[in-house]
Amino acid sequence: MSSWGLALRVARREAWRNKKRSALVVAMLALPVAGASAADTLWRSSQITAEQKAVWQMGSYDALVTDVSVPMYQTPDMRGAEPVRDANQNTLPELRTSPELRTSPASVANLSALLPAGSHIAQPETLYGSQVQIVNDAGRAWGQLQDADIADPMLAGTVHRVAGSAPASAEEVALSSSLAGKLHKHAGDTIAVRPVGTADGQGSDDPLPAKTVRVSGIYTSKEDPYDDIVFAHPGVFATQQSAGQTAFAIAVPGGVDWSLTQRLNAQGFTVQSKRLLADPPPRSQVPYYTAYPSGVFSDAGNNGATLAVAAIGLSIVLLEVVLLAGPAFAVSARRRRRDFGLLGAAGADGRRLRRIVLADGVVLGAAGGVIGAVVGIASAAAVLPWFGHYSQQTMGGFRLKPLELLAAAAVGVGTGLAAAVAPAIATARQDVLVALTGRRGQSSTPWKLPLVGLIGVVLGTALILFGAWHHGNAVMVAAGVFLAELGLVACTPVLVAWAGKLARALPLTGRLALRDSARNRGRTAPAVAAIMAAVAGATTVAMVISSDDAQQRHYYTSQLRMGQATASLGDGNGVTPAVANRLATQINAVLPSTQSAVLQGVGYGGGDTSPPSPTVARLPENACPQALNGAAMAKDARCGPSLSGVLEFFTGSSTVVAGGPDLVRLLLGHTDQAAEDTLKAGGAVVFNKYDLATAGAKPTVAFTFNSGCDQQQTQCPVSTATATLPAAFVNSPRADVSAIVSPEAFAGFGVKYAPMALLFDDSRMPTSKEEQKADDLVGAAGIQQRFYVERGYQSQTWVGVLALAAVAGIVMLGAAAVATGLAITDAQADLETLAAVGARPRVRRLLAGSQAAVTAGLGSVLGVAFGLLPAVAIIESQAQQVAANPENLLNAQQTQFAPPWLYLGVVVVALPLLAAAGAAGFTRSRIEMRRRRG
Repeated sequence: MSSWGLALRVARREAWRNKKRSALVVAMLALPVAGASAADTLWRSSQITAEQKAVWQMGSYDALVTDVSVPMYQTPDMRGAEPVRDANQNTLPELRTSPELRTSPASVANLSALLPAGSHIAQPETLYGSQVQIVNDAGRAWGQLQDADIADPMLAGTVHRVAGSAPASAEEVALSSSLAGKLHKHAGDTIAVRPVGTADGQGSDDPLPAKTVRVSGIYTSKEDPYDDIVFAHPGVFATQQSAGQTAFAIAVPGGVDWSLTQRLNAQGFTVQSKRLLADPPPRSQVPYYTAYPSGVFSDAGNNGATLAVAAIGLSIVLLEVVLLAGPAFAVSARRRRRDFGLLGAAGADGRRLRRIVLADGVVLGAAGGVIGAVVGIASAAAVLPWFGHYSQQTMGGFRLKPLELLAAAAVGVGTGLAAAVAPAIATARQDVLVALTGRRGQSSTPWKLPLVGLIGVVLGTALILFGAWHHGNAVMVAAGVFLAELGLVACTPVLVAWAGKLARALPLTGRLALRDSARNRGRTAPAVAAIMAAVAGATTVAMVISSDDAQQRHYYTSQLRMGQATASLGDGNGVTPAVANRLATQINAVLPSTQSAVLQGVGYGGGDTSPPSPTVARLPENACPQALNGAAMAKDARCGPSLSGVLEFFTGSSTVVAGGPDLVRLLLGHTDQAAEDTLKAGGAVVFNKYDLATAGAKPTVAFTFNSGCDQQQTQCPVSTATATLPAAFVNSPRADVSAIVSPEAFAGFGVKYAPMALLFDDSRMPTSKEEQKADDLVGAAGIQQRFYVERGYQSQTWVGVLALAAVAGIVMLGAAAVATGLAITDAQADLETLAAVGARPRVRRLLAGSQAAVTAGLGSVLGVAFGLLPAVAIIESQAQQVAANPENLLNAQQTQFAPPWLYLGVVVVALPLLAAAGAAGFTRSRIEMRRRRG
């Protein structure tokens, strides 16, 4: 029998003889395999093929044709679609008058003329339709309107019927499973549905009335199974604000080929064809790639970088497992020292002894690989529905990739083998006489190992710094972290030995524990390194999260004062002054409100033409210099403050808003009589001195007006009309409001103001219940906006930081438990000696607690010290990426470094103390005297 065959047989018998220890090692080795197998299975199962998506969108039809009204270039798979360009690279405006382009809206009739004989066209459906409100006793609920005919048998592949049937008339709707669950409605129930908008779409006092309909059935959209959807007949809830692109599912004999697709493109349609997905034309026949060479986004480079970073992260995880499993193999080898001594006395050389220990890693690694793969696959299958629901992601179906799973199982074998290397080398080098007598050998660390480790730390640090400060290269930073961590692991035995020199400052049990750890650093170092690696990774992430949170907190700018509240009303098309005043009265009744005001703005327009809007006309010397980059603009007072933080209320298409003195008081937070008098006299209130046209005793402000323009114009022209109004200057620069005028100030220029937001001053901070009541009132008025209360910057990072501490704590407690168990076993002779000279029984407990505290404390301190370096590098790398774009306004922000003090306190102090308490609590006080050999 070969030496490897004998070694594997011995390893198998040894594993079966020590079932508990073997089970622990197999569990540790199986854990990363199970994680990798589960992640691979979930990733493959979440992938949706183009063919699957096509069936979910068009059922049994051959193609989905969408009306875009302009000639188009597209890719065969519809990943790219852009307007046709002429020789001068002009697009839509110059080509709308082309005689070849149809002028009538898309319909079944004019589409049929473009299709071959025998084609079938489904009823038109609206893509990206509007939202509808469902009036419910529990408050408002919103759903997306979908008007495809789900009763069509050829569209059966787009939905899954849960209960009931498809809508058979305009008096019926079907609900998605998600929406039906939220409303607690079933097939046969009735609901009231209100479309977005107003009765005439042009400013009536009341929103559209709710329409009572019967729920005919419950369905689930296969493409969007977690969306809240109302399935209805076309046109039942159509309003001016529900316009979307019209699409037609078509069936064509032989499918839709590339020539037919190009003909439809020329008539203003895009085409998603099943035939083209299966058999795309050559790239040379696709004009899109010539007209838009950079139009199709390729994520190959990003995927490569992501995979590289993921591979490095997986390597760090495997290193963690090796460090945790290594002591278990060391225990096995230590307990078999006499057996190895007998083998050595019988003539076995170091190579054979080394193979026996390595065979332990192979056998247990193979078991861990197989068990881990099976557990991972089973776990993925069990959590697949929950995973899709939790991530709100559509799953493609349960899929297994045997080669990838086999590779994951092989990782278990490799990890087990790597974990057994150090004990195997130590066993091969042990003295036969020392092994047979059971005496301890002298612990020493080869000088080459820490030297190699130091080189690794230096090179890794250089990679981290170079990748962060010069390129912002995530792969380089990750590789540097891995290399530096490997080097630090190699240096850990020396660091443990140096820590032993501090023992004289500790009490008896602490002194014994620290010196024992230094003397037996081959046992202590792997556990310390495992804790160090886990704590370092968690520290890096915690530092990045904490610093990002500190930067956001430092630069957070609210447009409201603390305790103020606002309700945005949309772009003004659906809310008139009467509705706004009525809603303000209702909200005042449920809030601790002291005053309220209506902010009016210019809407974007609901039709094809946008209304004129005013703009403050500055003097040339007061204008913001266009040559400045983003960072310089943020520092130039002429450019005004940047709009950071949350956009709490909506001002429409212009920052020149309309309102009364109450609005001035709410925005300023105090009474300014001069500003209020100017506003009452028909003037304007401005907040930036550079907006003034003339200063002095009678300041003025000038305005220009953007002329109304249709949607096909890329930029609205500036009108020659100007207006100059008396002005009151209040030194309170704002990014959201440049000036306040009366609602009638610009009526002669065609400017129409409408309510955009309601503002409320409160005597105290509203409670969450009061905020919810106000939010329900906004919804009941048919407004699809959220009510907002300014509560300042709200940080939730402590949850993530404590979660990181918990992950590090699990590794710390596990590694400390393994190291402490080994230490107590090795210290049996010392404990017996202490008992013989009169030591109390509790010394055993105190020694166990001290051993755990030393291991956990050393690992946590080293981990925190090392983890801060890549954290600083990552933060600086992000700053470098921002600085690379001079137009980015974030350049004006200084990078913030904020240590996560809560996390550091937990990891450095609380967790080592918990490890010590746990080790002391689970250790017996009684010392059993044993007969010694030798």
